[in-house]
Amino acid sequence: MKTTSKATPMPKSLNRVGYGAFVVAGIYFMIVRDFSQAVVFWGLALVFDPFNPETPFPKRPFYQQAWLIVHTAIAIALFVMDVFKVGIFG
Repeated sequence: MKTTSKATPMPKSLNRVGYGAFVVAGIYFMIVRDFSQAVVFWGLALVFDPFNPETPFPKRPFYQQAWLIVHTAIAIALFVMDVFKVGIFG
């Protein structure tokens, strides 16, 4: 006999709070120029989808897709800056 269990999704408000907290922490570490920590927080913020996580990416409105793509680009840029020790602030 096969038993199945369905995962209960996190409430939207908790996703938005988690996303916001991780983005704010990432911005803080960018300000203090600790890019290794900033990339971790920016990358983990994407786990907390601030929009409806049940909507597939191709079916989302353009502004949501753009928001998430820009967020990912920032995380990748921070990673490159950390790995190659490149700073844009001097």
